[in-house]
Amino acid sequence: MMRNIYEKCFECSFALVQYGSVIQTELDLQDSQDVAASLDRVQNITQVGSVTKTASAMQHVLDNIFTPSHGSKAKASKVMVVLTDGDIFDDPLNLTTVINSPKMQGVERFAIGVGGAFNKSNTYNELKLIASDPDEDHAFKVTNYMALDGLLSKLQQRIIRVEGMVGDAPHYQLAQVGFSAQILDEGQVLLGAVGAFDWSGGVLLYDTHSRRGRFLNQTVEDARGAQYSYLGYSVAVLHKTCGLSYVAGAPRHKQRGAVFELQKEGRETDFALVLEGEQMGSYFGSELCPVDVDMDGITDLLLVAAPFHHIQGEEGRVSVYRVNHQDGSFTLARTLSGHSRLPYARFGFAMATVGDISQDKLTDVAIGAPLEDFGADDGAGFGSVYIYNGHSTNQLVDLSTHQPQRIRASAVAPGLHYFGMSVAGGLDFSGDGLADITVGALGRAAVLRARPVVRLKVSMTFIPEALPIGFHGGVKVHLCFERRSGTTVAESGLGETSLNFTLDVDAMKQRKRMQCSDERQCQSSLRKWGAGPQLCEPFLLLPTEKQLCQEDCFSSIIVKVSYQLQTPEGRTDHPQPVLDVHSEPSAYFQLPYEKACKNKLFCIAELQLDTTLSQRALVVGLTKELTMNISLTNSGEDSYMTSMALNYPRNLQFKRIQKPPSPNIQCDDPKPEASVLVMNCAIGHPILKRSSAMFSLVWQLEESAFPDRTANISVSITNYNENRSSVSKTHSLWFKHAFIAVLPNPLLGLGGAPRPRSLKETVLAEQVGGRAEGQHGLMEMLDLLPCSLQGGGVTFGLEAVVVLLPHQPVDFELVVTFSREQVLVHGDVAENHDPVPLQARQGVVDDVDLQPAGGDGVRLPVEGVVELFEAGFLQEHISPVQVAVLEVQRGLCHGEGGGDLVQDALGGGNGVQLRTHLLEIDPAKLKFQHDEELVFLKKVRPVVCRPFR
Repeated sequence: MMRNIYEKCFECSFALVQYGSVIQTELDLQDSQDVAASLDRVQNITQVGSVTKTASAMQHVLDNIFTPSHGSKAKASKVMVVLTDGDIFDDPLNLTTVINSPKMQGVERFAIGVGGAFNKSNTYNELKLIASDPDEDHAFKVTNYMALDGLLSKLQQRIIRVEGMVGDAPHYQLAQVGFSAQILDEGQVLLGAVGAFDWSGGVLLYDTHSRRGRFLNQTVEDARGAQYSYLGYSVAVLHKTCGLSYVAGAPRHKQRGAVFELQKEGRETDFALVLEGEQMGSYFGSELCPVDVDMDGITDLLLVAAPFHHIQGEEGRVSVYRVNHQDGSFTLARTLSGHSRLPYARFGFAMATVGDISQDKLTDVAIGAPLEDFGADDGAGFGSVYIYNGHSTNQLVDLSTHQPQRIRASAVAPGLHYFGMSVAGGLDFSGDGLADITVGALGRAAVLRARPVVRLKVSMTFIPEALPIGFHGGVKVHLCFERRSGTTVAESGLGETSLNFTLDVDAMKQRKRMQCSDERQCQSSLRKWGAGPQLCEPFLLLPTEKQLCQEDCFSSIIVKVSYQLQTPEGRTDHPQPVLDVHSEPSAYFQLPYEKACKNKLFCIAELQLDTTLSQRALVVGLTKELTMNISLTNSGEDSYMTSMALNYPRNLQFKRIQKPPSPNIQCDDPKPEASVLVMNCAIGHPILKRSSAMFSLVWQLEESAFPDRTANISVSITNYNENRSSVSKTHSLWFKHAFIAVLPNPLLGLGGAPRPRSLKETVLAEQVGGRAEGQHGLMEMLDLLPCSLQGGGVTFGLEAVVVLLPHQPVDFELVVTFSREQVLVHGDVAENHDPVPLQARQGVVDDVDLQPAGGDGVRLPVEGVVELFEAGFLQEHISPVQVAVLEVQRGLCHGEGGGDLVQDALGGGNGVQLRTHLLEIDPAKLKFQHDEELVFLKKVRPVVCRPFR
């Protein structure tokens, strides 16, 4: 019975207790791990007799067998088989008490009575009391021990059901042990059992020495998610820094697939979820491939396949996880996929490490895509294998995704179907010292031989080593290829190979400065590789023009060497060598110019830039020109191809550049880029030596409206030195728009008839600009003259022309400046244009405030929005503005001067003196009722205010 259960129940453990005059443990649960030794001990047991202490023996099992210290597992099913030959005799314990004890809960009991004593009703009732309910399934009696064989066979089936049936679900009946397998290093085999426990699956860890297996599956807490998950579909062993780790794939776990890792918690050992798939039906975890890239004995990567991952069809995908060497955790590094235009390829259906195919001491990986090219209807077969080479950078190992080698079925043999359904490698089948790959197909298999990889070191020397300025001779070139292959088979195969190489002189230039003396020799040179490790060839380079340095005599002449192996045609007895696909089959060499760099390889220029603007606040319609003064100094070594880039707003039109005598400055025409204009200038080309340059740029300001309040002018200086230098400056500009008013025509004057005024006398805009008032920065200023003088009173009126007024809110402020003795506020102008009388010398009325202006002068700001023009003329465009009415008490007829603008405008010669009145306007705040159009060239009637008496 023990032997049969061992063979059919991998999880079952046995213990044997004999009772009579003594109660003793013959076999512990821990002892039963060694099957052969356990069976030997049972066969050599010496039977004890005398008394029948059945209750005490059962209590002994509860106290000394079904305990963790003796090998019992908390979650395991417990079965007790009691074999007795008569009534309980001389037992200190009560059977009913033992049966009903808490420790007996969950223990299934079978009772077997041997002999005629159990024909008595009381003895049989005692037997049924020992057994669990129902009695007919748990209590049995036989006449003698010979009859036990048949009963034990029947009892065995009841204990483990029909070949592992638990209830209605199959336990091991359909386990398919060996669906996947992994041979371990310690005489053990890891076997997948996808059908165990109703296809939830599991893994059998089988010891080849003891012939004893231990079944492992998911934790009980995840039992529902484990249903039909196919755990054990794939198995793998990872070599971590902390020891061996077993992983198993479950491609149907929760319909998305998962990977489980064997983890031990206390005495319990189960598979725990560590990686989960993303896409339903992708079969994530169906293939696992651990990779030790650098061959140091520690697993670096774990590849997990999802061959049914779908975008358009079942293209397939492989996830590459990096194994953390500190804690053993997994981190997704990248995903791999096959040809993007070939759906239904099932990339990742098979995976395997295949040894060092590329011969760089790093492990390579082969991945099968057995349905790639399926349906092509060309009869050439379908399926492919991809080879990914190991890669190492900055002490980080990985798989190179750069141009993996793709081997199609049609390239191997005609008629191969499902090529790539299985792969294996790492063994040398051909005996040439190189690892080969075996690829399975439908009914056939192919062995792919590795080709020897050749790595070449290319060197080139020049005579002279550097070109002097003004050099016009030839340059001798010595080109050598040195073989650096790691295998003897590569060296032997290279002797039959030729090297084809080409030279591209001055490769970075369209206009070549030097060329080969024999162009045919440089365009293609075919040389057979000899027995030595090197292949060398001389060349001669000559200038393309009489003078070598026409424009560029500072940047090195680049010589590019491209090469490839050319193998003999026809079948040979060994694979032909190839160049390393991960190394560019080319090399670059520099022939420099001699430079004044203090014996250094590179010249380091030290550029300094200083710029100033003639003004930063520009008035559209008023400011004519803007000047930028630029000072550029090179206090270091030579600066090559020094260039200046200017970015400035589009309303500045480049007018002229004031160049210095040296260095030479050449500027291109400005070009529009985005919202600015860009102008590029060459300064001292080709070489700007240690020197300084001072020059000026002049722009003209357009009179059209500018949409922004601010703009930038930026200057950037760069060069082409190896260690490039750059300096830059940026200036901000503020834009405002002019408000221009003119006096009425004709103008009233004193002492005589009015005369027509000239344009100079009329247009006050000629007097605007250059002065600042208040705290608003530079303001637009215009001179305001009286339109009538009556007695000692002065009234103001305007006939205005408004030009270039932006359609955005603005306001303006009136400031009238007199000496303190000359100013007396008499009144204000209301909305109906009637003057509002004020108290004599009253300083503040509403928003009218006399303020000190320095010395004995005062300022009168009027900031309220009231009537400037008569109603009905500009109300569509501009809100009315108030003009104050002032009286000048004295100084009109006995001023100091006699030739100012006021006197000219009023006819002159009458000794009238009136200080200039300044009208300050901030156009950015002028308020509009409508902003659909600009207001310009619009004439309005004057506002005539009545004089005060």
